[in-house]
Amino acid sequence: MKLVTVTGEDLGLVDLLRDPLSEALAQRHRCYDVDVASVGRVGEVVVSVTGSRGRLPLFFKADELEPGYVSRVVTDTLARFGL
Repeated sequence: MKLVTVTGEDLGLVDLLRDPLSEALAQRHRCYDVDVASVGRVGEVVVSVTGSRGRLPLFFKADELEPGYVSRVVTDTLARFGL
């Protein structure tokens, strides 16, 4: 059973973030659906994480899309809110 699925319309963004997010979230031993989407005109991205305990949308600026940073913010925020 796959614990984490990462999807989105922008395949470049999905490819960039799939592995780091999958590895980080799988360590939580829960199922998550992650949607990665471009929003706005200047490259903002929303990473929306849905799990059994709720949904968490996180917004990133174009210059914040380093995979390790995004992964760390997502996992730290999920831990903080108990999702």
